[in-house]
Amino acid sequence: MEKNKKEIEYICPKCKTKEFIPTDIVEMLDAADQVNVDTSVPPRFDCRKCNGKMVPIYYIGVKGQIYEYKEK
Repeated sequence: MEKNKKEIEYICPKCKTKEFIPTDIVEMLDAADQVNVDTSVPPRFDCRKCNGKMVPIYYIGVKGQIYEYKEK
């Protein structure tokens, strides 16, 4: 599959709101060594419409991990 575009499309699994986040921001957070952060999941963002956590619909992490949102 193709590498990430300029923006990564995120979705809130709780309310289904979608938002585009600049790839450089997502990759910067993905690459950062952070204390007490679960590195098995991609960077997540707070949803502006509800109290959910937005996740990428499709994102290739900086270490090559593929994250793909699937409807549950």
